[in-house]
Amino acid sequence: MSQFDASARRLRIADATARQLVQPAGSRIGPRRQQEIQLMLIHSGSMTLRLDGGAPRHVPTGEICLLLPGHTEEIRFDEHLDTHETLVRGRMENSTPQMRVWLESLRPTRTLSSALTYLAREAVTTEQTRLTADGALLDALATAVLWRFIAEFRNLPAALPGSIEDARLFIHQHLGEPITLTDIARAATVTPAHLVRMFRTHMDTTPIRYLWDRRISLGVELLTSTGLPVGSIAVRCGFRTSFHFSRKVKETTGLSPSELRTSTARA
Repeated sequence: MSQFDASARRLRIADATARQLVQPAGSRIGPRRQQEIQLMLIHSGSMTLRLDGGAPRHVPTGEICLLLPGHTEEIRFDEHLDTHETLVRGRMENSTPQMRVWLESLRPTRTLSSALTYLAREAVTTEQTRLTADGALLDALATAVLWRFIAEFRNLPAALPGSIEDARLFIHQHLGEPITLTDIARAATVTPAHLVRMFRTHMDTTPIRYLWDRRISLGVELLTSTGLPVGSIAVRCGFRTSFHFSRKVKETTGLSPSELRTSTARA
């Protein structure tokens, strides 16, 4: 039987939570028996993981770590720096025996992609704003993080070049800041001209256009899912003025911010 048949595709995370945490330098967790499924996204600092008394595994900045229920784990965080992480966790439901074996066979860490960062951030925002739809939306986002993790392992050869992923991750982490093409290229360790060529080849866009698309997408989402003032949303999304933000929203959706909110509320 395939690991990804109709039964396996029902795998989900239930009763999910998503939090941004700061682990003090030198802090530890465990040894403990893991009861849930957890995905730990390391944004700065690092951690060392030991599973079932085995060899320690270092998880540096820019990686994600998958922890499955049933294992004894011990975690030690960076001795010198605070470790900033996003933690997505919950109960693993509908896991078939074949799927569980496949998950257990995976290396528990991989490079943190911009897509994983984005999904986890959306899960955190959903919990912070309490727009969880009685938990259903948060469970769906946590499940999406898990399936994205799985999909990236299955389709690793088809992944985007590392420089593009580094650039996208930098963009998603700095949407509210006045970043430039030079800043993005520096984070991707390539020249600005080379980064533009890579984006056009692999994504049919440019880094700056991608940046503004993400800013507008985040703005539209905050307009339709929160009660934040338009000016606060504009600042949070990296726009210098509310007028600029409103103009871009109307160009994208055909509606002003207030009209967009009204139409969403009616729907």
